Amino acid sequence: MKKQTIIERITRCAESLGWYVQTSRDKERDITFFTFSQFTPKGQDFAFEVEMKGTDLSSLVQSMSNYYEGFDVDAEAYLWLDSNGHGKNGAPYRMRDVLDDMEAGKRMVEQLFDAMEELKIKIEP
Repeated sequence: MKKQTIIERITRCAESLGWYVQTSRDKERDITFFTFSQFTPKGQDFAFEVEMKGTDLSSLVQSMSNYYEGFDVDAEAYLWLDSNGHGKNGAPYRMRDVLDDMEAGKRMVEQLFDAMEELKIKIEP
């Protein structure tokens, strides 16, 4: 059986939680960028990007932590309440639904973050 790379293990872990994973690489800086995406409960396409230095899973976990801590549910909901959102482009019409959906998005990120922390514990010495 082929040994999985760290990127394959991260991808498999995220996919098990319903995330779609895309990666891109900056070879010069030895950074892998991960874009995690999935639909929220109300059907919005929700995505975020984080990075990993080399094969250091701790750096990915830290990048995810920074994203999670900086995720402002109210600000994100507000972005969907303009003429391009508010019942358009997959956004719910009701303001309460938009806010609830962004709160669900934050919980989705938290669940993925927790899974990556568990993965880190399993594979790091």
